[in-house]
Amino acid sequence: MRKPLLVIGLLAGIVYACNQQDKTPSHLLTTGKLPTQVFSIDITKDTVLHTKNGALIRIPHGALSSGTNPVQLEIKEAYTMQDILRGGLTTTSNGQPLSSGGMIYINPAGDNKVTINQKISIAIPTPYLDSNMQVFKGEVKPDNSINWTDPKPMTATPPFTALGQGMMLFRNYCASCHAIRKDLTGPALGGVLQRVLPLYNGDKKGLYAFMRNPAKEMQKEPYFQRLKEKVGGVVMTSFSLSDAELDLLFAYIENESKKRAVVPANPNPLTCKDSCLLYRQTVAACQETIAELQHEGKNQNEISKYAVPATITGTQSWKDVTTITPSYNTSFYYQFDIEEFGWRNIDCLVEENDTIKKSVLTVRVGNEYLNKIQLYLIIPSVKVMIPGGLLKNKKDEYGFRDVDGTILLPQNTKAYIIGMGAQDEVLLFGETAFTTQAKQTLELKFTKLSKEEFDREITSLPLGEATIKAVAINGATKLRDTYKELENAEQLKPQGCECNITQPAK
Repeated sequence: MRKPLLVIGLLAGIVYACNQQDKTPSHLLTTGKLPTQVFSIDITKDTVLHTKNGALIRIPHGALSSGTNPVQLEIKEAYTMQDILRGGLTTTSNGQPLSSGGMIYINPAGDNKVTINQKISIAIPTPYLDSNMQVFKGEVKPDNSINWTDPKPMTATPPFTALGQGMMLFRNYCASCHAIRKDLTGPALGGVLQRVLPLYNGDKKGLYAFMRNPAKEMQKEPYFQRLKEKVGGVVMTSFSLSDAELDLLFAYIENESKKRAVVPANPNPLTCKDSCLLYRQTVAACQETIAELQHEGKNQNEISKYAVPATITGTQSWKDVTTITPSYNTSFYYQFDIEEFGWRNIDCLVEENDTIKKSVLTVRVGNEYLNKIQLYLIIPSVKVMIPGGLLKNKKDEYGFRDVDGTILLPQNTKAYIIGMGAQDEVLLFGETAFTTQAKQTLELKFTKLSKEEFDREITSLPLGEATIKAVAINGATKLRDTYKELENAEQLKPQGCECNITQPAK
């Protein structure tokens, strides 16, 4: 009798789980909410598709077969965290968390009967390259969720090779004194091009000169003097590297900086340079205004904050997709081939390292909403979206990986918990932002929303990268205001910065 009872119990559990799942509306976050692009393809010709979000798809003639010509293909893209959320595209492989580099869906449109006879090449744009990334195939489950399976290596491209060469140069010439994220004997190198190229008006030749004769360049530029003081007065060794080798080296450093979202620790000499420049500009402008102002109301020019030129890297001239890159496209790409239609995801497993640590994250939900909602953990910086579930032996606590709430998380990183469901024909929505730590328990509160209100809440979630805009300071228009501004200018003088040292070299 024990065995039949066990089977009945298991079946009852399955039925219970299905019933609970049905209470969560599956239409709230679906791939159907992503924009669809439809392309008409002449299968007798070589074709390159340029998608709205920058993907390149190369279809050789004869790669597709169909009873009709032309054929229509539909394409969906999810490269941003907003698109991943809107499409309900969770980033897990058999329960293991993944960090996504972008997702794409290619399929015959409508009732087209199309098969793939030979490989189709796909290139997805990316701001940086991660050698750990692989191509996962989307396995659509009965509830329309997608499990990412069958990882395959990326197609080798010139940028991957070049970044590998840059990594070796970094290890051979830099790693004994420098790191990307923190100061060692020498200062951290994260974001070095953005910080140093403005000193040379964006010209890399000045940076080359510094690498080959640091002592000489330090005599010209206070910024380098300040850096030397910061790390204890050590002068960097000279290196006899070619321009091409230096391009490879700096391209690797910049790629690592973007991949790790590195921001050098403050205060740093560049901050002093910027702040001191703003201080000097303000004082000089006030003094000039006072000297020239003949009557109240004279107009003054705007004083602008020091602006950093656009980043210049050694990678912009590389042809990373050698056969299908248009001349105006300078993005990096993840490139791979497909032999069947469906979803693909550029991913790597989230693994423990110096920034990602084993953590405990749990979320409490009010009893009145249990079994009616679905929870998600979203970490925008690494493009992670993981569904939650009830913890073992808990009635109102959710986790996102193991049944005890254990999960690998990047530390001190902005993240979100969102929840959604339905109750009495009304949508439920809850959202809380937090900064990840080693052990946390969060409370999630829900509100009732209309469909339109729910869509607005999802769209307004701040899941993208923050942008910092330089704010200009308006010149004084009245003499008394000018005197007041001059008096207040001392407040602009940055603490801990010697503004005479940061005076630009002449």
